[in-house]
Amino acid sequence: MTVTKIANGATSVGLFLAHAMELESEAAERYDELADSMEAHNNREVGELFHKLAGYSRQHRDEVKRIAAEFGPLPKVEPWEFQWDNTAESPEAAAFENAHYLMTAHHALKVALICEIQGQKYYAAVAAETKDPTVAKLAGEFADEEGGHVELVRQWLQRYPAPPEGWDDDPDPPNYSE
Repeated sequence: MTVTKIANGATSVGLFLAHAMELESEAAERYDELADSMEAHNNREVGELFHKLAGYSRQHRDEVKRIAAEFGPLPKVEPWEFQWDNTAESPEAAAFENAHYLMTAHHALKVALICEIQGQKYYAAVAAETKDPTVAKLAGEFADEEGGHVELVRQWLQRYPAPPEGWDDDPDPPNYSE
């Protein structure tokens, strides 16, 4: 696993927890956006799966919120101040370019797997980099939890094999106007 530099999210408990809250919030928002897009294209099964993944992210956000309550109010971090690992978006925000309106549950789970692995790497990098023992402990626990999510998504993937070639053939594709 490559460890990247995560300066801001590793310097204090408050900043770390603010980053964790944002990570889970952005993940939930992106999964909901992808779910809405899938449903708009009558891909209800994948839409429901993305909504379920969004719900899990909200549960994790609420868990971070409970932990944060023990440490007092979190600092206000502006959107441009978050430091992920050379990207502007949080590690668990699903990339829109990985979505296709005909994607299957298999594809949605592949997107989720990438997100969970990136989240795990982020937390592991914080745990490795920080000099604050409390941040290291929390980040290590969060990395372990994300590792459990990675394994869960891998188990789900076994139930949804890759579709046959041509899965994205659409005899009536959407009209594009330029």
